[in-house]
Amino acid sequence: MRPVVLCFSGLDPSGGAGLQADIESIAALNAHAAVVCTALTIQDSQQVYGFETVNADLLYQQAQKVLSDLPVKAIKCGMLGTKETVDVVKSICQQYPHIPLVLDPVLAANSGGSLTLDGFIDYVKSLFAFAHVITPNTLEAERLTGFSVADNEVQVIKKLHELGAKSVLLKGGHEQGQMLRNRLYQHGQLVQTSQWPRLAGEFHGSGCSLASAIAAGLAHGLPLAIAVTRAEVWLHHTLQQADKPHAQGQSIPRRIQGVV
Repeated sequence: MRPVVLCFSGLDPSGGAGLQADIESIAALNAHAAVVCTALTIQDSQQVYGFETVNADLLYQQAQKVLSDLPVKAIKCGMLGTKETVDVVKSICQQYPHIPLVLDPVLAANSGGSLTLDGFIDYVKSLFAFAHVITPNTLEAERLTGFSVADNEVQVIKKLHELGAKSVLLKGGHEQGQMLRNRLYQHGQLVQTSQWPRLAGEFHGSGCSLASAIAAGLAHGLPLAIAVTRAEVWLHHTLQQADKPHAQGQSIPRRIQGVV
């Protein structure tokens, strides 16, 4: 069968982000998504209003059943939310060290609204050493390191590397300028930069989609740099075709594009 990506993410009832973004993105890149729902959220395409996390033991049992049954070739983490969920993922990574982990350190929704509980930011750093790549946007990178990307990007990357991150895809969606710039660092060194015309408006679930697409590439055995480039090209196209629920507000990437 197609290679499998095991996803740990929250359920977004609007379908813009979270598990639905994972499923659609991974399917679009010819892999199969197996999903472990870490949290039920109250949100729409514009904002997060609240969430309730799922029992950690249940998450662990779900993941173990998938891993014993399906050919899991990559693991992708989005919203984890609690220390207990981080511990579940850490345990899985220790048991399956050969499976690459793509860690999207989700701390808040793009439009606002926290997706973590107290103490999570410090605790999630313990997962960095297990990750094949972490994919923070600049705001997340700053909260994780305490340094400003605009003022000292070198120090931000150095700190993430010291925390255990082997590879970092620093996403530039929250920066200013007509071009959006992503930077891929490996072992603290810049190895790849990509630039994309900045599209108008905001997008709900773009980060989830990109991380999942990268995981699908790794599941197919692609080198990280190639998996990143392929995912970026694909994501830019989905954003160009995004659905816009409201004249003002976030758009939802059109990850599955069929013919009616």
